Amino acid sequence: MGVEIIEGNPFPEKLLPLWESLLQKSPFQNPFLTPLWSQLWLRNFGRNLKVKTLLSRSPDGDPLGLGIFSDSGREGGKKVLTLLGSMDVWDYRDLILPAGKEEEALDALARFWGEGPWEELEFSGISEFSPTLRILPALLRACGFQVTQTVQEVSVYLNLPSGWDDFLGRLDSKDRHELRRKMRRLERESSFEIREGQEENLAERMDAFLDLHRKSRRDKAEFMTLEMEGYFREIALRFREKGWLSLPFLRAEGKDAAAYFSFRYLGVEYVYNSGYDPEYARLSPGIVLAADCIRRAMERGMTVFHFLRGQEDYKYRLGGKEEKIYQIKAVKG
Repeated sequence: MGVEIIEGNPFPEKLLPLWESLLQKSPFQNPFLTPLWSQLWLRNFGRNLKVKTLLSRSPDGDPLGLGIFSDSGREGGKKVLTLLGSMDVWDYRDLILPAGKEEEALDALARFWGEGPWEELEFSGISEFSPTLRILPALLRACGFQVTQTVQEVSVYLNLPSGWDDFLGRLDSKDRHELRRKMRRLERESSFEIREGQEENLAERMDAFLDLHRKSRRDKAEFMTLEMEGYFREIALRFREKGWLSLPFLRAEGKDAAAYFSFRYLGVEYVYNSGYDPEYARLSPGIVLAADCIRRAMERGMTVFHFLRGQEDYKYRLGGKEEKIYQIKAVKG
């Protein structure tokens, strides 16, 4: 049993099918762990990073799991290995661990790190539901590391029932009344429609989404730099090719009032970002669009509607539950 180091940015072609194969066997999958997500991020934000893929193997040479890392240094020459990604645009990061092989794969990696030159390891973006969080810290301590686990973010998700009436029945009575009131007010005070933007001219619909995003709040406008806009456009194009993109718009009085930038992946809908026009705030277009997206997700047979990071109040009013996102930090000695 050992660990193979595969270096390269962009990734060597031989790595991609192996990565895909291991991910398909994992019980913990999402679009942020796919090769495509890492490729897009590196192309836009990490062209100059030194990237190491660590592949753990069984004594027979069979792949057990892998992790994608950036190899960097700190002041004073400290050697640090950091799980690839960034907190601003990357909701989940993790090692790729097939079901039933998690402990064996992580044990090989922990021993490798214990014997290697790295003085510090950082694993950010780890879900509380990930086997990495459950298994890895104890293995690292056994290999001579001091390990800390801290909550970095909180995500909010909704386990979907079978239908709309069941969904409404799960809501607190006050929240249910408020949602119905907002939906009736929109119907009463405005002509509106909800359309899937990815089924139309994608470039034009992305123009409209980015405009709504920037209008929403000052911090969103500051976040959506020209560099970030290019990243979002490339995600939209590539994810539509995969059939993963959802770009729903609520149009009121013939104008775009709210939109979501979402991904549909293995029975889960992930709301990656959103935007709305404050001019229509009185009509609550954002929460009405969210409710409609939840309804459509149930009709598609999806099992989870995931709002991802952020503890905005409307997520809880729609029945959302919290998921903690951790950072694991290990220091040798």
